Amino acid sequence: MNLSPARIRAIVLPALLVVGLFSASGVSAAEDPTATAPAATVAGTGLLTASGDGHVRLAGGYVLTGSLDGGSLSIRGIDRWSIVRVTGWVSKTRLADGTIVYRFGERTGQYRISGRTLATNIESDAIRFTAAGHGRATLVGAGSYWVNGRGPLPWSDPGEEATF
Repeated sequence: MNLSPARIRAIVLPALLVVGLFSASGVSAAEDPTATAPAATVAGTGLLTASGDGHVRLAGGYVLTGSLDGGSLSIRGIDRWSIVRVTGWVSKTRLADGTIVYRFGERTGQYRISGRTLATNIESDAIRFTAAGHGRATLVGAGSYWVNGRGPLPWSDPGEEATF
């Protein structure tokens, strides 16, 4: 069996992200008994699952899988270690800085994105995703999210953030 650089990346990157996922513990602001309302900010490394209508921005090192009904998806920070698989798009544009923008029109799209230093923006009326790894997520709109199995928590109003 010939191990090409692409095959090695496909094996090593998901393994490193899974090790990072289980080696760090998460701390939730919602665990604070003095909190009066569910906290929109959660710190730590782990698993973030969400569904809703609005805008999502993820930045960090993660494996992201999901789908959306219409809207757009942009990915910045793609390097040779990143893996990007997107289906169902109507148009794809590569910007001068290397950012890739996918537009879906009214179509349903699916995506699997993994990398070490990525920034992903998703805008749609129906977003569903799971992200494993570490980083920062901002979810603005109407929806619910779960962090490390804890939830459902409401998406934030503009200006609030959720960190995973």
